Amino acid sequence: MRILCLAALAVLTLWLVRTGGLYIQAHAPDFEYFYKGGAWLLNNGALDPGYDLVGGHVARRGTLDWYLPVVPRLMSILAWLPFNVAGFLWLGVNVVALWGTLRLLGRNLSGLPPQDWPVTQLVPFVLLLGYWYWEMRLNQINTLTLLLVVGSFTAWESGRRGIAGFWLGLAVLLKLTPALLVLWFALKRQWRTTLVAGTTVVLAGPAADLAALGPDAAVAAYRGWVQRVLVTGSHRGLIHADIETDWRNQALGALAARWFLPTNYNTRFDNDPRVEQEYGGGPARYLNVATLPRGVVARLVTGVLVGTLVAFVWLTRRPADRLTTWQLRLEWALAVLLMLWFMPVMRRYHMIWALPAISLLAAGIHYAGARHRWSALALGSLALVLAVQVILLPQALVPKGAGPEHALVLWAQTLEAAGAILACVALLAVTVTAMLWWLAANRAALAAPYYTARATRGTPQAASDNFVAPAVTAHA
Repeated sequence: MRILCLAALAVLTLWLVRTGGLYIQAHAPDFEYFYKGGAWLLNNGALDPGYDLVGGHVARRGTLDWYLPVVPRLMSILAWLPFNVAGFLWLGVNVVALWGTLRLLGRNLSGLPPQDWPVTQLVPFVLLLGYWYWEMRLNQINTLTLLLVVGSFTAWESGRRGIAGFWLGLAVLLKLTPALLVLWFALKRQWRTTLVAGTTVVLAGPAADLAALGPDAAVAAYRGWVQRVLVTGSHRGLIHADIETDWRNQALGALAARWFLPTNYNTRFDNDPRVEQEYGGGPARYLNVATLPRGVVARLVTGVLVGTLVAFVWLTRRPADRLTTWQLRLEWALAVLLMLWFMPVMRRYHMIWALPAISLLAAGIHYAGARHRWSALALGSLALVLAVQVILLPQALVPKGAGPEHALVLWAQTLEAAGAILACVALLAVTVTAMLWWLAANRAALAAPYYTARATRGTPQAASDNFVAPAVTAHA
């Protein structure tokens, strides 16, 4: 069984590699943004302004608007290479990150025999296969971010708190949302991990940017980033500006704009003018069931997000040494899920970050038993995650040349615009929270994992279970 599952993972990975390779050869987004961002910095010593010179004319295109300057600095390493070579190298990095993530989850967090990681992780991977397809097709940076996030937690659980903070700091530099995990470590009173993460962000981010770009350019870059991401690019800012509200954006703010404002979700592909030109010329399509003042919708979304953050802090307020292994793992997985909830621009490929939660839910079903009422909720959540990926199929099934107005494509876009993918995030979060409440009332509801991280100095020991030695478990 182990060999068969490993072979299945290999076949699916080869399919993903083939997909990514075809889009690299076509010089298609999103890797184009990363490569050209690095190339502009390498060749001009400045951040990418977002245009190409084609036949003496300026052609606008997408840029790395949402990313800190550290990302184009990273991509400038690839910019030494021709586009195709750099693309296939980056694709290789993503494949290594994918397998590294699956292996870390299976060997360290599932609580099952480490050598069986291909068996325990195949189903969670398949449940998100449609999202992995888009991640690899666009050659995005989310796989590497996920590896750093998972590597950070597994390092912390095995007692390497400083290394855990270092990996987490790098993840924050690639994507801002892992900062929620820094908050979680602080709530667990893991000060070394929190301090190292913050130090890594400062030294590898602003301090390195000052050295690489110079004071004036670095200050201008961060000032522009704050404006684009934290002001106009926030949930509230996007609602007021009526941008990034097309059907692809699964964020809570965009979803509220489509439900409670007369928002045409067939336009405003604002991240790339070429995409707007290709897809934004169709007939207007609306979803709103009510029309509220724009300020009211913005305040409503802000209130929901603030309430979610307060609830998360309250739920995870207890220090690590008072919690069991399962409670710590599930709290961490919930934090990773909420990274998706708080994103102002969430695309379908970001859903690969649900992998830790799905992997731990599968492990929880194994330990609780398939007939337990919590397991029924978990199985229902996982079934919805699989069913919603039907949304992704029409664009692959529709015959080439059928056009964007094909009935299947319209149906898929409507479901996506309605928030089907974000609903999966919410239901998964509710399921994980239900398990945490169950464990808070009955700490022995899930038996201590058969296999877990090896205890080392500095490991935060759980209050009501222990790190079971494999020999003892095998004997039992």
